[in-house]
Amino acid sequence: MRAEATVKNSIWGLFQQFVFCILSLFSRRVMIDTIGVEGVGLNGLLTNVVAVLSLAEMGVGMAVIFHMYKPLATDDRETITRLMNFYRTVYILIAATIMALGLCLMPFLKYIVRDVSYTNGYVMWIYFLFLLQTSTSYLFAYKRSLLLADQKQYITTIFDLIFKIVTVIGGIAILITTKSFAWYLIFLIVAGLVNNIFIARKVNKMYPYILHRHLKLPRENKLAIFKDIKNIFIGKMSATITNSTDNILISALVGTIVTGLYSNYTIILNTLSSVMNQFSYAMTGSIGNLLATESADYVERVLKRLVFIMFFMAAFCCVCLTCLIDPFITLAFGKDLLLQRYVVYICIGVFYFATIKLPVWTMMSASGLFKTDKYIAITGSTINLIVSFILGKMIGIAGILLGTICTYVIQYNLKIVFFYKKFLKKNSFKILSETYFYFLFTAAECFLIGNLTRQLPAINPYLRFIISGLMALTLALGVNSVIFWKNDGYIYFRNKIKSILMSKLKKA
Repeated sequence: MRAEATVKNSIWGLFQQFVFCILSLFSRRVMIDTIGVEGVGLNGLLTNVVAVLSLAEMGVGMAVIFHMYKPLATDDRETITRLMNFYRTVYILIAATIMALGLCLMPFLKYIVRDVSYTNGYVMWIYFLFLLQTSTSYLFAYKRSLLLADQKQYITTIFDLIFKIVTVIGGIAILITTKSFAWYLIFLIVAGLVNNIFIARKVNKMYPYILHRHLKLPRENKLAIFKDIKNIFIGKMSATITNSTDNILISALVGTIVTGLYSNYTIILNTLSSVMNQFSYAMTGSIGNLLATESADYVERVLKRLVFIMFFMAAFCCVCLTCLIDPFITLAFGKDLLLQRYVVYICIGVFYFATIKLPVWTMMSASGLFKTDKYIAITGSTINLIVSFILGKMIGIAGILLGTICTYVIQYNLKIVFFYKKFLKKNSFKILSETYFYFLFTAAECFLIGNLTRQLPAINPYLRFIISGLMALTLALGVNSVIFWKNDGYIYFRNKIKSILMSKLKKA
């Protein structure tokens, strides 16, 4: 049941991200042509500024999911309803808090938006629209959490996919006809609200019992949840600092236009990261059930398998990125929008570590070790800010991204050690050794295959791109399959794919 739910959620998630990638590339091309690199840079910067404000959410979403596992497993509808009523109130307060904090931040925008021709008034107006978009999204977030905790993430994925298609097509039409960033954002706000309303109505039909508004959560349950939120918040803050401050630091230390160049790469890297995150989202409910019902030995075996699967996919993506990302940027956006090559390698490194960490982060969240995770988060976010700022001042964008990598590496090691020690009661040396080997293997593979594709003759750029892609894809999959043929994680992965294909053929 857990595996089937994870696979179903993953398949829909992957399909969603594939469509998102294609649509986003068209949208980015139109944005560059209509509002320019300045507008694209401002978009990337303000997205991250508002993401930092989302710290006001304090990790409530994670607490929602954690406290839903047991009542959903036992079909305790009364407890589920009480929890949902409580979370509804909390999320309304969160939306109001984000709006209030965001308005207080407005006077300081001029210190982080640099080297652009926009007036301060225009920047503040665009920022307000970003703020409105984010705060209103929280009004329905608790309904999404119920589906995720109940292993039905694929439902939100379907709705998001449909509305993403409508949003991108409509957004492109608005940009072409008006060339107005403001009207584009207003359209996104309306479309996002409609999407969330549809999801909320679907949840109401699936779980009609949650509409009993009079059922309140007992005080002792609220105190337990707030205790978890207090610990989760630090982890949430760390994740936000790690993932959402890069563009802010790049804009403040290097320039907003460079943020625009970097965002052309992140549209590809973030799409791939979103694909990988779909596996994490898809298995969240299943892992919560796993930790609650299975032995430590079995949990360890599952974790090792998941780490291997993430490595296998990350290695494949990193090889393809090494060979193709610069040629793709050149073909899609123009050769004048390329970053320096060593910066690109660091970007790929950030993607690798952001992917390999996913199973460990999910296990820690589902285990309820929030207090331990809090101290790991404090350590990681502190190092990230210090290293990113110092190296950013010294070597620019590369230093800021190296700070992000440092955070991922340190937190990964600490989370593994504490999860093994406190939850599994085991030694973590073996899985850490395997992880280091996976990284070195990926780096060597990227270096060798990347050098091979660079030896191709100077032919038609589109044909060269296709040949490079085929070489990267074939060699990466072939080498990884041969080297890890007898690995337990690879065998599980292979058998699971074979099983899914066979079941689909039988149904056909």
